[in-house]
Amino acid sequence: MRYDHFRLAAAAGLALSASAFAGDDTIRLSDAPGNWFRSDATGTPFTAVDVGGEIDFVINGCCTNTRHTVTLLVKPEGSAASADQDQSQNGNISVEFDVPGVYVFVCKIHPYMTAVVGVRDAAGFIPPVSAASLPFIGHLGAPSLPPEAVLGVVTTVAASDADKAAKWDIFPPTATIRPVVPGVGEVWIDAQFERVPGQADSQGVAKPGTIVVLDAETFTVEREINGLAADGRWNNPHNMWASFDLDTVYNTNWFGQWLNRIDRASGQITGTITVGQAPTHVINDPGRCSPQQGVLSIPLSAGNDIVKVVDDATGFYIIGHEPTGEGRNHPHGHWLTCGQGARTIVPNVFKGLGVGGSISILDTVSGEVLREFEFDPQDPVRSALQMPIAAGECHVNGVHKAYVANGASGFVTVIDVDAMQITGNIPVTLTPDDQTGFALLHTLQVPIQTPVSPDERWVATAVFSITTVDRASTGAADHVAIIDTATDQVVRFLPTPAGAHGVNWGAKLGGGYYAYVTAQHSNALIVIDPDPNGDGSATDAAVVGRIVLANTSPGAGVTDGTGGQGVKPLPMTHDGWIQKAVALAGTGALSPEVEGWIAALTPGQRDPSDGPDCPPDFDRDCKLTLADFGAFQTAFALASPRADFDGDGRLTLADFGAFRTAFALGCPD
Repeated sequence: MRYDHFRLAAAAGLALSASAFAGDDTIRLSDAPGNWFRSDATGTPFTAVDVGGEIDFVINGCCTNTRHTVTLLVKPEGSAASADQDQSQNGNISVEFDVPGVYVFVCKIHPYMTAVVGVRDAAGFIPPVSAASLPFIGHLGAPSLPPEAVLGVVTTVAASDADKAAKWDIFPPTATIRPVVPGVGEVWIDAQFERVPGQADSQGVAKPGTIVVLDAETFTVEREINGLAADGRWNNPHNMWASFDLDTVYNTNWFGQWLNRIDRASGQITGTITVGQAPTHVINDPGRCSPQQGVLSIPLSAGNDIVKVVDDATGFYIIGHEPTGEGRNHPHGHWLTCGQGARTIVPNVFKGLGVGGSISILDTVSGEVLREFEFDPQDPVRSALQMPIAAGECHVNGVHKAYVANGASGFVTVIDVDAMQITGNIPVTLTPDDQTGFALLHTLQVPIQTPVSPDERWVATAVFSITTVDRASTGAADHVAIIDTATDQVVRFLPTPAGAHGVNWGAKLGGGYYAYVTAQHSNALIVIDPDPNGDGSATDAAVVGRIVLANTSPGAGVTDGTGGQGVKPLPMTHDGWIQKAVALAGTGALSPEVEGWIAALTPGQRDPSDGPDCPPDFDRDCKLTLADFGAFQTAFALASPRADFDGDGRLTLADFGAFRTAFALGCPD
């Protein structure tokens, strides 16, 4: 049945014959969705040459605003051809082809960028793709498949609107299914691939991307923001974060070099700065005691550093940058520790040739690398660190715990941030025959964003598929894996539209949280309830909504609302960030709309923490001094519940001992 699926899908592929193309070719890397590698001969990501032919890959300012790699991922048996780089670059990379068959190239910075080169045999035909060169085919029960069948189901090769309509999940407005229980606030989605007429860089080259704003109460599209007013500094908008008062949203441009500042209410771009090559995610420091509270951090995925940006009364500017590990790092989706944000967990996508990367734990303020876990093919745990791409973090049962998705190995790595130790790896991808624990060439799936829910109970990992081939267990090619943080096991696989990419958690009205999931090869957002019946188990986790993001934008065509990647629910309900907004409620610092959002939150959503940031800092001055003893004694004398330091429900002399012990141990990071 799976083989038949491939054969039927071949109708969308190209007819590969001896007369298709002739001679060598040039392929230019571009910022155009589905046509990121563009052949001069065909105008698409596919081209064909004879044995001995050569392709010149060109990375320059004509077509792209940032640096890339050209990495050979799949090749026929017996081929000695190679292409890879240990860092991103501009310039030319040439590859000569020695064996007939199919060669697949990707960019390690933007892993869904794909080129396919067919090399003809002496009879002028391109041989089938074997299971030995692409193990995914073996899981379909076939020894090989015709190249046009393989090409016909690769979602990342979609140069035209017709290709996108055939391979991507483009829904009509009537396909919207609204959850029964409303959410709270807004959901901001980077529709990274949407076409906007007139939106171009400083050279006049068209660049895609919009931000779609969804009303979480009614699940309707409120408005759309584009980059027409960004003075050419808007290109594939990728991820966002918001100020503590939720009046400003910050947006990165993954195929560019910029960070945009956007007024949330009006959607106007109020500032843009150049931060470096291929900025990915952005987060501000929530630390109550941090000297850098509110400072934004942005990893540069085509570089080695995290950049820090200030936005306050003094201006909007860079204050520094620090490397995220030893050597070349290519950091991507970082996360700060919930609560104080004292440490930063950074996935470094690749550290050299190949797909081996690392995960670093940084001191957020100083940027010092406290621990770096590097890929080691001989280590049973660190061998999973292949293209680590995105992290989620929160304290689980009092322990800071990070979950990092590894794009090429298919595992989510679990880290005890307090002990700075890897505690395990969780398989989250599926082969076509529903097996877990296999790497990329077996699954053609890539786990991407993997945030922890604010109540610390679940992790939702978006798993992106490079093909249209469904898995029997989910009925879809893409899925979300729901991980139970108590057991660190996947308890549910849930289907998503094509190109599952972004996930984030937003408040559900009346308590609990929704996982909002974006899909880069679709115009729809899905809504997941991890525990619909409230019994504490996610075995019944369900997709409870599908919101079509297309809003008939003029000229967008089939790309209207497509390319969902970064997703930012507002208010931000994770520990450390939500309390900042709650503290501003009623002070006049929040807009009436945001005041309404805060009022709609339950007490648990307003403060999802395990307790005070630092219990022995009793006077909350961010220092441990004798004054804390005085504050504790006063609270004890007044019979304040805060003085019940041993948590037994009574105020006794034992509380003095518990306080002294906590004071001696100091504050947690």
